[in-house]
Amino acid sequence: MSEQIDVTQELAKLQQRVEHLEERMEKAESKQSPLRSLWEAIRSILIGLFIVGPAAAIILGVLVALAGK
Repeated sequence: MSEQIDVTQELAKLQQRVEHLEERMEKAESKQSPLRSLWEAIRSILIGLFIVGPAAAIILGVLVALAGK
C-alpha cells in the first residue's frame, strides 16, 4: 500500500514539474521576437526549395520516364 502512495506522490510531483515547464515554454514563446519568426519562416522556405524541391523533381522525372516506356 505504501508503494502505491509513493507512486502517487511521485506522479503528483512530476505533474507539477510538467506544468511548470509548460508555463516557462509559453512565456518563452510569447517573448519570441518578430525577427526570429521571420528567420524561421525564411529557413523553412529554403529547406523546402533546396531539399524537398529536388527530391520531388527526381521522383517526377522517374515517374515520367517509366510512363514513357
